[in-house]
Amino acid sequence: MSVSQAWRSADLTPEQLESLYEPILLEDALHKAAAFPTHPHESDNQSPGAYQADMEDLEAFQFYVNKLAQVCDNERGGNTVTAIAILRGSSGPNYVIGSNFRDPGELQMTKDFMQALLDLMGKNPDRLQPKALRSRVLWFILSFNLPRLQEYLQHLSQAVQECRQSCERREEVEESEPLKSLLYLADKCDFRLDTSTSNAEDKSISDCETLIKAIYTLDQTEISQRAKDAEMTRSEPWCKLRHYLGRWLSYRKAAEGIVTVSERWQGLFLDFEITMVPPGSRLQKPNLPSELTSSIIIQKIVAEDKSQDLDLNQLADSLEQMGIDEIIQKSQQSRKFRPRLHAEGLVYEYLSTSGQTSAESYWNRWSYIGSSKPTCRLCHYYFDALQDDKPAIRSSHHNLYRDWRLPEHHNAETRDDLLNKIVQRLRADVIKTLKEKKLRRKAKDSNTYSSFPEGLRMKDHTSGSTDSDDGELSDSADSQQASAGGSEDVTSPID
Repeated sequence: MSVSQAWRSADLTPEQLESLYEPILLEDALHKAAAFPTHPHESDNQSPGAYQADMEDLEAFQFYVNKLAQVCDNERGGNTVTAIAILRGSSGPNYVIGSNFRDPGELQMTKDFMQALLDLMGKNPDRLQPKALRSRVLWFILSFNLPRLQEYLQHLSQAVQECRQSCERREEVEESEPLKSLLYLADKCDFRLDTSTSNAEDKSISDCETLIKAIYTLDQTEISQRAKDAEMTRSEPWCKLRHYLGRWLSYRKAAEGIVTVSERWQGLFLDFEITMVPPGSRLQKPNLPSELTSSIIIQKIVAEDKSQDLDLNQLADSLEQMGIDEIIQKSQQSRKFRPRLHAEGLVYEYLSTSGQTSAESYWNRWSYIGSSKPTCRLCHYYFDALQDDKPAIRSSHHNLYRDWRLPEHHNAETRDDLLNKIVQRLRADVIKTLKEKKLRRKAKDSNTYSSFPEGLRMKDHTSGSTDSDDGELSDSADSQQASAGGSEDVTSPID
């Protein structure tokens, strides 16, 4: 297959492919080499983890859309990362839902789940009071998310065990905090998720509910104070523990928020429509120059930006010695290097091609595309570069993913302008990384900080970039760049 045939759908020239993906490969390699100290990005914006009664209307609406997207994202690995826009339908709201990759059967299952969830909220056939309704909604959400919870349970149990070992090394007595709370958690984690029969699945969901209740009580214990200890904050087991406790607790907050929003805007749950957007195709591997090196990429960046900073060129030798070139070539040659459209871009492409990007097209004129994860760096740059009728999107975690591509619906002039703006920012990122030895990202792209009780919130993050789309698990065999048929997809530290 020729380059022109392979990339016909992308409508990018070989030069444009190089300008986009070469700096991505370089910064990705810098992270993988673990050569630089890591810092949080200055604008790392944490959204509230729970619904607040005093939220402004737009903030509450955006919270709701993000939580809906979260509960649709029911598998780790990146395939089910979900984006949602709520439009004005024929009689009520029209929920437009897209994911990184779901096959037709999975799309239908997700639609059925959303249909049942919204019907439950709108009709409440059993006339449940708010507390009972929240419990029913949580049960419903947990049932759909069992594939993801299977791994959350495994990683939480492991983190609890590692923290117990840490306490034992510190010679904590069993009656003290936090060991007492860790033993309590270990007991609540002592079950397995079984979906072989209806009864077994019900028992598994009940055990998940019990675990979430146990986690909720931790905010009232001494463990929340001990976890802020400087030594523990720097400890990987305690970081993992905080993260996975936050992930579990986020489902309770999602259920509470959705029920409360239904009381605020009942119209969101009546006479609704659901539009499922099929995933975009993955492109062929970009045909970049063979034997690509950091020196070649840096020279191009310096030349294109007309920079006279010779220090950047001088860095090339040291980068080669650090193994950066080897990482770049391995990533470039990977058969998994096949860019795809992220969920936010997929939904926006659908809205654009169907002529529904103006504020009048959105429910209550709130032009917003929410997502189950904070927006990645390239999606953030893309939406920021749009000119007319661009929607608001979720704040970015600034993770950089190799397998990203532009939406295809733009005309040539607009596409080229968008690409140039994105590339300019990428080059600036690389220059900043090289000069300041500072990688832009935080370790966990699922906003653990905002999902966990106040006492256990952590303020330290790490930074880097990855070749995946979902920001998940560097500590397991999974990877994050979900592909239509592969498993190396999308990875980032922990989710």
